[in-house]
Amino acid sequence: MIMAGLKDLLHAITDEEGIEEEVEVYADSIRQALDLASKSLSVDVSQLDYEILEKGTNGFFGIGRTPYKILVRPLMSSKDMEDLAQIDQKLSAHAEELHREPVHVDGKFSLRVTKSGVLLTIHPPKGDGRPVVLAEITAKASSLRISNADLRIVDKEVKNPTGKPVRVGAWIQNVEYDGSMRVEVASDETKAFVHFVPPRFSGRHMEVDDVMDALRSAGVTAGVQEERIAQYLDDMNYSHPLTAAEGTPPRHGRDAYIDYKVRITNSIDFSQFDGNIDFKELNLIENVVVGQLLAIKVPAEKGVPGRTVLNRMTPARTGKDVQFRHGEGTILSENGQELSAEKNGQVVMKANKICVEEILVVKGDVDNNTGNIVMLGSVMITGSVLDNFTVKASGNIEVRGTVQKAFLEAEGDIIVRQGINGRDEAKIETTGGSIFTKMVHSAHIVAEKNIIVAEEILHSRVDAGKMIYCNGKRAQIVGGTIRAGEEVNARVIGAESYIRTELHVGMNPKVLQQLADLQGLLDRTKEEKGSIEKDLSTLQNKKRTGQLPKDQEEKLQTFIGRKDKLEKREVEVTLELEELKAYLGMLEQHGKVCVEKTIFPGVEVYIKDQKFKVSDEYQNAKITLEGGDWRFGSYEKPVLDAASASAMVGMKAGRRR
Repeated sequence: MIMAGLKDLLHAITDEEGIEEEVEVYADSIRQALDLASKSLSVDVSQLDYEILEKGTNGFFGIGRTPYKILVRPLMSSKDMEDLAQIDQKLSAHAEELHREPVHVDGKFSLRVTKSGVLLTIHPPKGDGRPVVLAEITAKASSLRISNADLRIVDKEVKNPTGKPVRVGAWIQNVEYDGSMRVEVASDETKAFVHFVPPRFSGRHMEVDDVMDALRSAGVTAGVQEERIAQYLDDMNYSHPLTAAEGTPPRHGRDAYIDYKVRITNSIDFSQFDGNIDFKELNLIENVVVGQLLAIKVPAEKGVPGRTVLNRMTPARTGKDVQFRHGEGTILSENGQELSAEKNGQVVMKANKICVEEILVVKGDVDNNTGNIVMLGSVMITGSVLDNFTVKASGNIEVRGTVQKAFLEAEGDIIVRQGINGRDEAKIETTGGSIFTKMVHSAHIVAEKNIIVAEEILHSRVDAGKMIYCNGKRAQIVGGTIRAGEEVNARVIGAESYIRTELHVGMNPKVLQQLADLQGLLDRTKEEKGSIEKDLSTLQNKKRTGQLPKDQEEKLQTFIGRKDKLEKREVEVTLELEELKAYLGMLEQHGKVCVEKTIFPGVEVYIKDQKFKVSDEYQNAKITLEGGDWRFGSYEKPVLDAASASAMVGMKAGRRR
């Protein structure tokens, strides 16, 4: 029998006598069969009995391999297990109270057969907890086929439990019932595991010295966790392997790094705004003066070697050196350890080099007096950008006024202090940074990283690779399509008039746009192919009834060639679309929508390919998708780490050309 597909096959059957509490298991080994049966019967592995119906074979290099067929049943009856389950439930009734000791706890006991004999441990109850009674212990002993327990000692311990192991009978050796174990050392020798096959009935449990001997025999001498071994054996839960030894990993030397003394990647502390963002106080520009210290180089450190569980030394890596990269406007000290500013200006990062540059300042509006602006650096505009003008910069763009029906494009951040009023024709895009503005009306804005809006986003198309945050006093998102790779976070979403507002999170908008573009191309291709097929059919029908004129024959051949190209394109686009959808299907569901005040009906939330249509008002909510189920929690303020906030750098310097 081929093993593929049989590893996890667990088939429960009822035998001729009507026994319901047993299962037939197909597995590669007895251990695996017991694990599978334990899950199916909800019984601990140590409480299972088994019978080998068919012994498995390994085959030849895996070919012709057949599984074990094993009949597994609980050692105790269903009633006994239910009684013990009730005791376990009572014992763990207060387990969730992690920060205080339970007041009332039932007593508990364990029976363990070792080389020293049959050991009984009874833990007394606490408070009003129920004590262990003699009948429970005798029932347990009977289920384990222990017949030589001294009931006088047992009764004495029941009446005065000590919480310590007490010998109540001698060990009767029975190899058939005794437990066994094997040691497994990880391929990298960082850990050693012990796998146990639990004893049956009155079989002997392994003891600490047995485990220690087995580890030594396997060559494991370092990092042995003796206390963990003892605790594991006391718990008698063999459903998972014991991590008996752990090596000491090497501590690699810290790499050299550059300690910047000025801001090169800024982050916003949202807690300071208390729901009200003041762009005048963001201080995103890092200005420096001549001679100011910009950065120092911290040298690399040596590493500390580690040791494996087989007592082999593992070498540690010495930290790597780092090049002190610096650009124009800076001076490196003679020892190569300190970097200072050569001139007054603004600190910017350019090709991973720290530079000091000036900024192109446009005094007033971008209008007919300035024309369109293209700048290899940063641009600051003290006025507004008027209709139909373009501003492009390889650095940052800051507009002190408004942006109207215009086009802005930057590789860094874009700041529009008084807002964007696009009248459905403005487009603001940064290919490598974030966008900060007061408000967005009827515009299309795109950011590789974050979009931060102080007031409202109205009837706009807004795409952010990471987060969209809109949370001022009057902040709201109403209408349009809002897409963020990770999170949409706003004070109010939607309106009391139930205006349709789409929120897409959890996928990068660029990928979603690519998906939409491919689907559109596929639809247009099919439509054109359908139109050509109709024309082809007409011409081909005419040709069957007689010879076509020369111009129609040429048209027929043109249509045939065009149809072939369209069919090839359809196949290629369909394949690319399927691959993209498969890729999207493998992505984690990590998107979320957070609303501090209210989200109204009319809002549609999309996470991956799942849609949630808001039909009731929600306040102070977080909406996520977990395994196909929509989850609702409390509002969470946004969190930006240094990487996600790296777009918020100061404006690049440079003079107007």
